[in-house]
Amino acid sequence: MKDSFWQKLFASLLVLFVVTLSFGKVSFAVEQSQKASRVIMVIVDKITIDDYEDNTLEHIKSLTQKGSVGLLNNNTGAGIYSEHTYPSIGGGAHLVGTDEGNYAFAEREKIVDAFGSEEYQSRTGWQAPAGSAVQLGLGKLARLNNELRYPAIPGALGQAIRDAGYQTAVIGNADTREKHRRLATTITMDQKGITDFSAIDRAILTEKKTRLGSFRTDFTKVLQRMEEYRKAGASLIVIETGDMTRIFESRGVALDKAYNQQRRTALVEIDRFVDSLTKQMDFDQEILLVVTPTPTSEALKESKNLTPIFAVGPGFEPGTLLTSGTTKRDGIIMNTDIAPTILKSFGLQPVAEMSGRPFVSSAVLPQGDSIDYLKNVNDRLITTYQGRAPLQSAYVLVQIIVLFMGLFGIFFKRHMAEHIKPFLLVIMAVPLAELLMPLLPVQSVALLAIQLIITTLLIAGIAILMQRKFNLDPFIFICIATAGTILIDVVNASYLQKQSLLGYDPIVGARFYGIGNEYMGVLIGSLIIGTTAAIQSWSNCRKPLIVITGIAYLFTIYALAAPFLGTNVGGTIAGTAALVVTFLLLYNVRFGLRTVIMVAGIVAMAVLAFIAFDLSRPPELRSHMGTTASLILHSGPGQALDIMQRKWAMNMKLLRYTVWSRVLLASLAVLALLFYRPRGVMQNIRIKYPYLYKGFIGVVVGALVAFAVNDSGVVAAATTMIFGAPPLVYLVLSEQKYGDKHKIS
Repeated sequence: MKDSFWQKLFASLLVLFVVTLSFGKVSFAVEQSQKASRVIMVIVDKITIDDYEDNTLEHIKSLTQKGSVGLLNNNTGAGIYSEHTYPSIGGGAHLVGTDEGNYAFAEREKIVDAFGSEEYQSRTGWQAPAGSAVQLGLGKLARLNNELRYPAIPGALGQAIRDAGYQTAVIGNADTREKHRRLATTITMDQKGITDFSAIDRAILTEKKTRLGSFRTDFTKVLQRMEEYRKAGASLIVIETGDMTRIFESRGVALDKAYNQQRRTALVEIDRFVDSLTKQMDFDQEILLVVTPTPTSEALKESKNLTPIFAVGPGFEPGTLLTSGTTKRDGIIMNTDIAPTILKSFGLQPVAEMSGRPFVSSAVLPQGDSIDYLKNVNDRLITTYQGRAPLQSAYVLVQIIVLFMGLFGIFFKRHMAEHIKPFLLVIMAVPLAELLMPLLPVQSVALLAIQLIITTLLIAGIAILMQRKFNLDPFIFICIATAGTILIDVVNASYLQKQSLLGYDPIVGARFYGIGNEYMGVLIGSLIIGTTAAIQSWSNCRKPLIVITGIAYLFTIYALAAPFLGTNVGGTIAGTAALVVTFLLLYNVRFGLRTVIMVAGIVAMAVLAFIAFDLSRPPELRSHMGTTASLILHSGPGQALDIMQRKWAMNMKLLRYTVWSRVLLASLAVLALLFYRPRGVMQNIRIKYPYLYKGFIGVVVGALVAFAVNDSGVVAAATTMIFGAPPLVYLVLSEQKYGDKHKIS
């Protein structure tokens, strides 16, 4: 190929990078929140947003009129259990906890025949300061989290506060007569397991022999201690209300009526305490956080994983929703965001090992009651979450059945071709249908399934109608409509993907914004087949179409990589590789070693350019790509190796367990078979449809690279192949039809 071609390609990529930089600088501005002198965190564990439906928690609900509210994703390095969620808040990362984290004691508190400080010294070799709380589970916590393949430091928040010359305090516990429950210390402790001030022994409780758990928190004493620690200069004070945990952990021995009555009584008492607390606080200088680290096990069974969180004080505007750089979603944040938020409120720099970002007030003001708004959001998320597994499994099964029906028609029943082809179009129409469904009301999984079937059949029907009325090949309509809708949605903050069955889910919490791996694969596959089918079909204007295709490919790479659109690093690599290869093939570039090296260089340049830009932005605005790059720069190249190993391990796990591996293997098997049998059919397609044939090559490249570089590469490769195997089977069926005169169909 002439040098001028490579010069034009390099110039195009350079323009893309410059546009990225300029657009990013225009579109984002950092709004600095006002510094606070103190943060007081009130923990009300084992409740859900449903507990705010009536007036039981009216005073806490009223905090929405003074500050911001959101839903909290409580994922950890293990399950969503209190022993994991509390340390994850204190570490600002997804930590793994231990039941021994419950065993924290005041320095002079008696433990059988020793003081807390003595037991602590025997386990750590360190002496406990007077008046402090000591965490006896520190050794096991440290060992468990050292084994993780990503940075996770127990006590990172408390250590950062201590390093800055500030102090922490913890008040309250969730003890019952049988067991100590003092996980709140894992939030306030430093890396030595020390909290400066503490009131965590049972002197803070009132004995209630007629109540579940035998104790109740004495909130009068809590307020007294809180005032004492404020005067002593504690900057972070964590208050464990405890009673909801006590009641929940004792529910197995009680009648449902007694359990529910005591639960409601405890909620009312906690609500009154928060009201008294707010009257003592100065919200011009102090921040109040009301946090629920863990939902109940019953709530988890109903997929009610997200819990409410309230924030009042400097930087949190009345009546707003919470959002963060982690989620970039109005009303949803991560538990890992809490520690960076506290540090930022003190004017401290974030800790590199913390994966969360500071949360802030969103610019979106919900209409009506904020709690009702979040309840509706949560209900829709739950319905989508519950419908995702069965509906996706059904789709994968149907896809496999239709592919093998196509093979059956090719090898044994050629007269069935026209009956099988519409089903192949239906398979290709499903991703677009799932993307559009969030525009429809959702009330149940059953209704979701009905809507999916109707929407899919409608899209496939329109494609067939467009073919019959306007001679528009169905590939072009379905693929261009799919790719175009995805790109429009990305520019529109991925509104549809955030709620789609094929999108990502804040309940799972693997991704919150941008293009997920599922739709990344769909975008690559649909765009390549749609554009190459158009070039093949409209022969009179191929040259301008190839130019337009190049522009569309550049914009797609931009959409996959741009930090403010939600960078997908693996998607950027796979998309750049697949689209550049396809574009070069359209220009009849012969692929040798030099060309392969050039393509690899282009991919590397695109990724590095966007990483460099993302690193130039403030930490709270960076995408996952920039945060990961910053962590690698801070921790060294070994961290990059850990990330690659973790991604590969996840891929191998998904290959064994996800339903998408079945459709990926089936698609590859179909492609491999059709390249050899029926004899000569692929050669005929290559000659008759040269541009579309090149598109198939691009799709296969995209699927293979997506599999190699993504932690859920199996899913990305499988969704890419939705636009690889079915269209190819469609073409082969068309070629075998007697007297066929269609261009593509």
